[in-house]
Amino acid sequence: DKSERMASAPANTPVKFGGKFKVPILEGIDTSTTKRIVLLSTGVGAGPCVGAIEAALQQDNDSVFPPIELYASYKNKQDIVYSDHLDELAKEHAEKFQWKPVITSEFGRISASEEGLQNLLLEKPLQDTHFHLIGNGQMVQEFKAGLAKGGIPNDKITIEMYFNHKATPEQEVIDRIAAFVSKHSLVATK
Repeated sequence: DKSERMASAPANTPVKFGGKFKVPILEGIDTSTTKRIVLLSTGVGAGPCVGAIEAALQQDNDSVFPPIELYASYKNKQDIVYSDHLDELAKEHAEKFQWKPVITSEFGRISASEEGLQNLLLEKPLQDTHFHLIGNGQMVQEFKAGLAKGGIPNDKITIEMYFNHKATPEQEVIDRIAAFVSKHSLVATK
């Protein structure tokens, strides 16, 4: 098993990663037609988001990237990764980056209620927003279908699934996301 080999490898062992990769996060975003970027992650999906955020903020001397928001979902508070680093980035780049951890053991899934969606996704209009969904396959599939059904164009939704690929998306969740998105796509709710 790959995990066991990696765990037992001596320090500084070279590692090569391969496989089927999606388009890198930043390359999948058309900055000429996007005014806001929302990264929605579960668990380890936060890692690639951090790299993309760092790269976007480094490149942003000429304002190439629109403001980025990361909503990182974790089961428990102790599972949060990079919080000090993300807090520092948000402080240094207040106009360009903000983030919020979501603890599902305390608040439930982001898509579990209209209130959950309201608190995370709709502090600003959804028009011209690019969504990158990364992590748990069920979350990715439900949000992708719900955003599309709610009127977000397919070219404004990019995805990466790490596990739970075969989960059956819940139609009730898709419909909840779609209804909320279509209701709030052009106007801010706060």
